[in-house]
Amino acid sequence: MGGRLVTVAVTISLVVASCAGCNSQKVTQKTARITVDNKTRTSHAITCSQVQSLLTANISVAPANVRVLLKLDAEQPKFESVNIDNFSGFTGVANIGAGEGKATFAHNTYTITGTAEGSQLDDPRISVTAPFKIEVGC
Repeated sequence: MGGRLVTVAVTISLVVASCAGCNSQKVTQKTARITVDNKTRTSHAITCSQVQSLLTANISVAPANVRVLLKLDAEQPKFESVNIDNFSGFTGVANIGAGEGKATFAHNTYTITGTAEGSQLDDPRISVTAPFKIEVGC
């Protein structure tokens, strides 16, 4: 009986030790912080998908939508495009033909910075350029 009690005690100790950090572990959540023309918003409504080396992040910050397209390689992600739709009244794009951008990856976060060409909702006839910074964890 004493041997069985020791076995049970050891088993319980192993189970408790193996789960010592179970309650303290944080569940990682996809988060994005978007800054356009010095206006910043945070979103958890993110959909990330990857087809071969292309990563797409769709970010909803109602009523705005932001889409990022990156080409992944072994060293650093390469900027392909950013589409900004109605972010604080600004709608614009940055890609090879308009605006500019660059991407980096560190600490499980993609950071895309640059300028987008577009227009403001209050006067869509006038072309404007807006700086942006998008930080997204996919």
